[in-house]
Amino acid sequence: MRLAEIIKGLELVRVRGRLDIEVRGIAYNSKKVCPDFIFVAVEGLRLDGHSFIGEAISKGARAIVVSKDIDINGVTLIKVKDTRAALSSLSAAFFARPSEKLGLIGVTGTNGKTSVAYLIRQILIHNKERVGLIGSLGVSLLNTSLKTNHTTPESLELQAYFKDMVEKELRLCVMEVSSHGLKLKRVNDCDFNIGVFTNLTHEHLDFHMNMENYYRAKLELFLRAEDVNIINIDDLYGRRLLNDLSDQKAKLVSYGIEEKADLRAEDIRYIGYSSKFSLVSPMGYTDINLKLPGKYNIYNSLAAIACCLQLGMSLDQVKRGLEAVSFIPGRFERIWAGPNLSIIIDYAHTPDGFEQLLTTIDRAKTNRIIMVFGCVGERDKTKRKVMGQIAAKYSDECILTTDNCRSEDPREIISQIKEGFNKDTKYIEILDRAEAIRYAIFNSREGDTILITGKGHEHIQVIGNKAIYFNEKEIVKSALDVLLTRPRLSIKL
Repeated sequence: MRLAEIIKGLELVRVRGRLDIEVRGIAYNSKKVCPDFIFVAVEGLRLDGHSFIGEAISKGARAIVVSKDIDINGVTLIKVKDTRAALSSLSAAFFARPSEKLGLIGVTGTNGKTSVAYLIRQILIHNKERVGLIGSLGVSLLNTSLKTNHTTPESLELQAYFKDMVEKELRLCVMEVSSHGLKLKRVNDCDFNIGVFTNLTHEHLDFHMNMENYYRAKLELFLRAEDVNIINIDDLYGRRLLNDLSDQKAKLVSYGIEEKADLRAEDIRYIGYSSKFSLVSPMGYTDINLKLPGKYNIYNSLAAIACCLQLGMSLDQVKRGLEAVSFIPGRFERIWAGPNLSIIIDYAHTPDGFEQLLTTIDRAKTNRIIMVFGCVGERDKTKRKVMGQIAAKYSDECILTTDNCRSEDPREIISQIKEGFNKDTKYIEILDRAEAIRYAIFNSREGDTILITGKGHEHIQVIGNKAIYFNEKEIVKSALDVLLTRPRLSIKL
């Protein structure tokens, strides 16, 4: 594809050099540059792509896109105001704007993005739809699954995934849209048909600085959605969102439990770690038998139902598809530990996520709640004390450990969590997360519930600048092999 064609959508500041060259690819990482590539010098949160222009040219880049005054020769130099926005535009053009050929559903919110996106996809698949998924669980294209580094991948990878979906003749794509992805312009050139809002609570304030900025970042998705916006009206920010979108062309659909909504759940009954409710919708009434636990999953289900109904599915199709879902990977995922012990792995890492998760367990528990958790390093420190308060309120014992501490001292992170504890809080500190999990299992009693939270589906532990393989399910199952084949142990570390 000719460079002149690819740059048509850019806001150009200056161009120097040939535009009739053939482009074979795009890169924003100099290590991935190949001959006849465009290199986009993105200013990242830690590294500045402008520092790697020399390496990109040595590897064969024919055109360089910059936002700073750079003096280089021998290549085409394109200066723009914003290289992040340029990367998105170039990527969409290079891959022939594939999102325009898909029904694209974007799901955003502090909690529930992964669950809602997964539920939508599973309902659609149950009804023989060809649908892809992009989010925290990776990228799913029919029978192919790929890992991703971010909930919402960088724009170049996103557009490439969309192209693969189009080539595989998928009709729809459901994707999680993070506030980082919106703020960092990764989705600038994604043509969304439907936007779904779950909730907005305390999170990512290290990046957004305050809740107003956080809300404004999320709002961008719904200003981009062309057909329908689906919003949780029980959420304070959801009600604000409905008002802010009142003059948009896209249809507004609300869902909820407490407020009067277009779709709502009534007559809710919790049975262990499942629930039943009556769905009230413009298409009629039906009873839903949900195999997932908690009030929060009823909200997630309502969002998924609303989306699938807007896609033209019948109430019966949606009901059957939803009731077929028995679990969501890494979200309240129960590990079989015999009849007298419950072990749950979950991804919850926000105050609201903790509260929702623990109230669900508290409702169904038969003995103690033992909680294994930490807080991630180099992220919002203000939530650590709050999460400690919530854990102390519901747990009978807290086992404090590491959770992707990165370059931060894990002892300091734990000390900030403990600021939320009171004099009666029972806890122990075990920095080695695997040992913390084993301690919880080996010191469990009959009827206990062990909750291991923070990592969920993740299979790595980030310590310093190293990502180490860490699979919690494997650690749990290995410990259970010991526990279930020997007399119950009492190990003190």
